Amino acid sequence: MAETVTVSQDTFQSLRARLPAVTREQLFNCYAISETTWNKLREGKPVKRSTLDRILARYARLEPRAAA
Repeated sequence: MAETVTVSQDTFQSLRARLPAVTREQLFNCYAISETTWNKLREGKPVKRSTLDRILARYARLEPRAAA
């Protein structure tokens, strides 16, 4: 069985801050994840370790959004 992990609310907020919009398209373009996975992260539910590793790697490559 795959190892699962949860993310802290701070980590989730950091991921959200780099996302231009919470849409199916932007979730896939930014993090290569589905709305279901995003909802699990938001709700503090476990996701596969490999999925989180991929999300965090993509997060690290994104440019920070400019503060409005």
